[in-house]
This record gives sequence, C-alpha cells and structure tokens, in this order.
Amino acid sequence: MTNKIEIDKRKLQELELLATIPISAGNSILILDKNGNIEWVNSAFEQLYGYTISELDSSETNDSSDFIKILNETDKNFFKNNASFSFSRTILNKNGVTVWIQSTLTPIKVNSDVVERFIVIETDITQQKEIEDELVQRWENTQTLTEHLESVKDYIEEQIKELSAQKRALEIAKEKSEDVLNKVLPYEVAIQLKKKGYASPRHYKKVTILNINIRNFFKMTHDIPIENLVQQLHEVLVGFDNILEQHYVEKIKTVGGSYLGAGGVPLRNRSNPIDVVLSALEILGNITSVNEMRKSADTPKFELGFGIHTGKVIAGVVGKTKLTYDIWGDTVNIASTIEHNVPANGIFISEATYQEIEPYFEAKPSEKLVLGSAEEIKLFEIIKIKDKFASDAKGIKPNKDFTHILSKL
Repeated sequence: MTNKIEIDKRKLQELELLATIPISAGNSILILDKNGNIEWVNSAFEQLYGYTISELDSSETNDSSDFIKILNETDKNFFKNNASFSFSRTILNKNGVTVWIQSTLTPIKVNSDVVERFIVIETDITQQKEIEDELVQRWENTQTLTEHLESVKDYIEEQIKELSAQKRALEIAKEKSEDVLNKVLPYEVAIQLKKKGYASPRHYKKVTILNINIRNFFKMTHDIPIENLVQQLHEVLVGFDNILEQHYVEKIKTVGGSYLGAGGVPLRNRSNPIDVVLSALEILGNITSVNEMRKSADTPKFELGFGIHTGKVIAGVVGKTKLTYDIWGDTVNIASTIEHNVPANGIFISEATYQEIEPYFEAKPSEKLVLGSAEEIKLFEIIKIKDKFASDAKGIKPNKDFTHILSKL
C-alpha cells in the first residue's frame, strides 16, 4: 500500500512539473478545441499578442478565427498521416504593431483517428522577417546598381562602336584597293606586293596542275543564246572556284572554256596531289548533277576533260598595269596534253601523280600518252576515294580519317 502511495505521489509530481512547462515557456502556447476555438493560453501568449484571452474574445480582432479558417481549409485526412502543421501569419497586437508569427499546430487524439484538441506553439519571427526583408532590399538595390552598371556599359560600348565606325571609315578605301588586289592575285603574293612593291618569281619542286576544259563550249554557242551561256558558264566556274578554295588549290586562270588550277603554289605543301584529285572528283560530281538537271530541261550537257600532272614549275607575277599570277613549265604543258588526249567526263592523271595518291584512291591504268618529244607517260583514270577513306558511297568526299591524314602531310 505504501509503494502505491509513493508511485502515485511521483506521478502527481511529474504532472505538476509538466503543467508548469507550458505556463512558464517562453513560446506562446495555445490549446484549441477541435473546431479551432481558443480554450487556453499561457502567459507568453499575452506577451506576444498584448491581450489576455478574455480581452481577445471581446476585441474586434479575434485571432481565433485564423485557426478556425485554417482548420476548415485543411484536408480532414491531413492529421491521419502528419503529426503537425506549420504556417506563418501576421497579427496586429494590442499596441497596433504588426507581428509575424510562426505557428505549429499539433492534434491531441482520443485514439488514433479522432482529434479532440490542438496544441499550438507560436514563435515571434518578426526580427527574422525584418532581416529577410532587409536582404531582399539589399538584393533589389544590388539589382538596381547592376542595371545602372549595365546601362553605363551599354553607353561605353556605343562609344566604342562609334570610334570603331570612324576607324572603319578610314580603312574602307584601303580595304577596297586591297580586296581588288587579293581577288586578282593569291593572298600570299598580294601581301608580298604590298610590303615590298614587287613579287619575285619562285621555283617549285612539286606542284600538281589541274587542267579542265569544257570541250563543247563553242559548240553550245550555236544552241544557247550567248548571254545565257555566259551566265551558265559563270555559275559553273564559280562552283569550280569554291571547290578549289576548300581544298587549298589555287585557281590560276580561265581562257574560254579552259580552267587551270594548281596545288602547292604559292604556299608549298606535300598534300597538293591529293588536294587536286579531291577537287577534281568533287567538280566532276557536281557537273554530273548539273547535267542531270540540264537533261531534264532539254539543255545541252557540259562535257569536261580533266588532265592532272605533278612536277616542277615556276610561278610569279607578270604585267605592269594589269597584274597576273601565272605558272610555267613542262608540268603545265603535260597536264594540258593529257586533257586534250583523254575521253570526256573522266579524271586522268599521270604516273607521277598516281604514285603520290595511290594509297588513298582507286584508279585504273589507261592508255599510254606519247608526248611531243616521243616520250611516253603512263596514265591512270581516277575512279573514287577508297572505301575506307570515303564518307559517301560515291567516294567523292573524304572521311575524318582521311582528313586527319591530310593534316599531317
């Protein structure tokens, strides 16, 4: 019996201790009925709100309505799966000061399902909100300053643009004259002329000549009005120019339907035989496509002859008032002779060129060519790029492996 009295006494002491916690706690603590009406508050509540519970009930601002509203808007099943619910709000205390409050609402259940009451623990977070507002204000001030700096930056950039435009205006006349010079002469030769006033002729040990001839050009003048034919020829030759430029092959000149290009001048390189053959394959592929369209339009097709040879040349600038970059030597003559003596629409190369490009292209032997000196040279007809180096089925375009090899030559 004595033991039971001692146990009950300890429980009573524990209950008394627990009862003092909400009363003396620094946080505002409220007990609500299941509908959200305030039943009890601690002294910290009165310090926070400035009202006693009786004053709050009689005042025009009854904050219990906040809890009623929140509970009404909360899903009825919410507290089955959640232990508590937190939210923040503002109140107007007795002194008319707006206070930010963080509230945590916890249900007291009779059993696992039925909510009997709610305990609300509230904290004054006004200072925290003020700090947040200050940070927001600082951020907005920073944004304003950034925008100002951006506007200053824009103004400076406008000034720089104006100065650049003035500088550009001074350079336009010079650029126009240089542009004309660069169109007439290879870039490297034009630079030499501008710096020194002259360009010395040079010997080249390995240059690959590309000689193309539109063989039926003059015959086509009987079938097509000359204005139309010249325009068509212009479009074809511009296409040749673009292809040669992509493969670092220099256009030398055009005469009538004859087109002359050279790889390895004015800048020397070891890949020029390959560059020229790649150019010829692409040109022939383009002309084949053009001829298909011309056939559909019942227009005469272009018939091209190709002659390619690798050897020594001399290159330089000739002329006084009309400058021309030209090349001379047996290599040029042999390429021309090859073109004149092979079937149309085939790419024919000398043995000298074949030895340079054989690892990368499929070619078949052709008839030997007798030169004017009774010397014979072997000819080969280019079929396509070998499959392992081609990026397309026709073997016209090089793949990445081939391009990588070219960059190392």
